[in-house]
Amino acid sequence: MTSRSHVVPHPSGGRRLRWRDLPASLQAAVEDRLGGEVVREHIAETGFSPGLASVLVTTGGTCAFVKAAPSDDGSDAARLHRTEARVAGRLPEHLPVPRLLWVLDDGDWVVAAYEAVEGRTPSTPWEPDELAAVLAAVGRIGTTSAAGLGLPDAATALPGLFVGWQNLWEDPDPIVADLAPWAVGRIDELVDLAAGAAAACEGDAVVHGDLRADNLLVTDGGVVVVDWPHAVRGAPFFDVAAFLPSVGMQGIRGRTDPLTGPADLAHRHAVGAELDALFRSSPSAAGADDAQVLPVLAGITAYFLDSGRRPPVLAIPRLRAFQRAQGAAAAAWLEVLIGRAEA
Repeated sequence: MTSRSHVVPHPSGGRRLRWRDLPASLQAAVEDRLGGEVVREHIAETGFSPGLASVLVTTGGTCAFVKAAPSDDGSDAARLHRTEARVAGRLPEHLPVPRLLWVLDDGDWVVAAYEAVEGRTPSTPWEPDELAAVLAAVGRIGTTSAAGLGLPDAATALPGLFVGWQNLWEDPDPIVADLAPWAVGRIDELVDLAAGAAAACEGDAVVHGDLRADNLLVTDGGVVVVDWPHAVRGAPFFDVAAFLPSVGMQGIRGRTDPLTGPADLAHRHAVGAELDALFRSSPSAAGADDAQVLPVLAGITAYFLDSGRRPPVLAIPRLRAFQRAQGAAAAAWLEVLIGRAEA
């Protein structure tokens, strides 16, 4: 059972535009592209973008998943929509991703339409069979070459991944003692460890870069992976390493309870050991040893801990709690790996 101290944060930003919120002129332009008047809207209930994220249905029955955001809302959503549209147009057809239909960009608003996928986000706490299907899909991504796709290198595109422990060393915070008590007094060592993350991230695989349950859809035909603005080229194991902390945060039915905050040693070790076993079973982690994984996981852990203590983002009020909870689970996995390395 989930205790009061391990309530799983809702996977959404807390605010989201609806179709009625778009300017009339933009609505008209979208309807022109869709070929009919919008008569129904099905809002995505998860995800952190404050912009529109809805399946729109027209009078003629045409439907599309439409994202829209203004350039001046302070959330960076418009830039991410532009980036995602470029990425979506380049991804190999065999990957389980929605097809980009069209883009409208007038400088003030960015609108991108994708094929509507009939599916749902995975159940959480995770059902073991759904988690296995997701890990298989992540494995297909991690074993896909990024050659010719024009994706940026992970080592240069993810600078925030390498500086979290340095930030926590320069500006100490109780978040470390709360969520990673084993790290107290060892942050200088973790700074040195995470310094190797850039080199360990190098590779030629497609990397989604932001995998969580709210960026996945379970369909009758399998798992579809959505929201690609953070895609990079990097190590095959990166996606599964970055994804598993969210699984530890949300828990696995019948196997591990959620871990979202301070926890005793037994709870931390149970979650950390489970995440490590899942990682080792992933096809995209084949051949990765602790010398590669440890620096990357150290960076991921500190990224979440450092981000989770930052001031709220006004347009995305639930973001920090979600990052903090992911940091708790990532720290539990890192604790297990470091303990094994030192044994």
